[in-house]
Amino acid sequence: MLKEGKKTAIVLGGTFPHIELIHKLKDRGYYTILVDYYKNPIAKFSADKHIRESTLNKDKVLEIAGENRANIVISACIDQANATACYVAEKLKLPMPYSYETAINVTNKYLMKKIMFKNNIPTAKFYCIKNINDFDPNTLSFPIIIKPSDSNSSKGVRKINTNDKNINNYLMDAFSISRTGEVIVEEFKEGKEAGIDCIIKDSKAKIIMTRERRKIISNNNIQQIYGSFWPANFPNKIFEELKKIAQNIADSFCLNNTPLMVQAIINDNNINIIEFAPRIGGGENYRIIKMLTNYDIIDAAIDSFLGHPIKLNYNKSNAYISDNYIYAKPGVFGSFSINNNVKNSIEYFNVYKTKGTEIGTEISSNNRVGVFTVKSNTIEGLKEKINLIIKNIEVYDINGNPIMIKDIY
Repeated sequence: MLKEGKKTAIVLGGTFPHIELIHKLKDRGYYTILVDYYKNPIAKFSADKHIRESTLNKDKVLEIAGENRANIVISACIDQANATACYVAEKLKLPMPYSYETAINVTNKYLMKKIMFKNNIPTAKFYCIKNINDFDPNTLSFPIIIKPSDSNSSKGVRKINTNDKNINNYLMDAFSISRTGEVIVEEFKEGKEAGIDCIIKDSKAKIIMTRERRKIISNNNIQQIYGSFWPANFPNKIFEELKKIAQNIADSFCLNNTPLMVQAIINDNNINIIEFAPRIGGGENYRIIKMLTNYDIIDAAIDSFLGHPIKLNYNKSNAYISDNYIYAKPGVFGSFSINNNVKNSIEYFNVYKTKGTEIGTEISSNNRVGVFTVKSNTIEGLKEKINLIIKNIEVYDINGNPIMIKDIY
């Protein structure tokens, strides 16, 4: 497809939601250039052009944007790529949802936590270390969480108990992932993990969807989910408190005209904010919100990056949906199989990896190979469908060996 007469959009990251992002940018008249380090990211085949480059290399992305006379540089759902997008937009004087300084404050977990503490946003006690010798097990109450200060996809995030013999290994893993060489150590909070999707319009935060994030129980204490129930059943008191916290986040970080995704731990009437990001969620976030509320959050993200006022018109959900991520053992992805007797129970099924893609050793969002969703009028109805489908689905490597991880559900 020729670029003649078209505006140019640089899309950072070839994730699944960015397929829809690219389509919507094309509908708005943009020639789309996807920047992604991988050879065949899933969104490559939707873009007009693919350039193999790391989205973390902000100066190289700046060069690409300049050479192609970009009109917009955007990443809808990737934290570090969002920071790169804002850096490039600021340099080229293009529209952006917030400044590069703000982008750093909301992607670097240490800076984020400092600002949260300063503004009385409830979050766990923490400290930051720059080498393994700075770790003091007597500073916080166990169990604790360690995490790189600037990673995506829950990479390197671990829960640690007092008697865990792998503490030093987990710390070294976290340091190896952190580009700033910093690791956050914080107290672990018990409770249900929740996701809250908001829109900040006219400086006011509005909650449009909630979900209960279902965490994987694992021997190596990874902090990763295998899916969510949408919407979550929060008492009204909790919902009202979450609205106040979302507004405090918007005010404290000078956010406006942007989506806002918040992760929290809820225990009785106590709310603890894990972290947040002024972007849309990854995975199935945009599609499930559209199915339940008829609200297009990807359009909202594009308007945010263009500096156009975000529209806010959505319906209240009258059903439940569950998204269920599919993980596989390390290997090279080949294919899926689903028995015909459960296909009618699935709302939709998506493959996240192209054939021949290598699957890493860590259970993280980068290593999800697919997802299926189910819908019901009750949570119990969701659970029944999920259990049936798990028994009737499989992932295979390129040699036909079954590699789906089923004991995490």
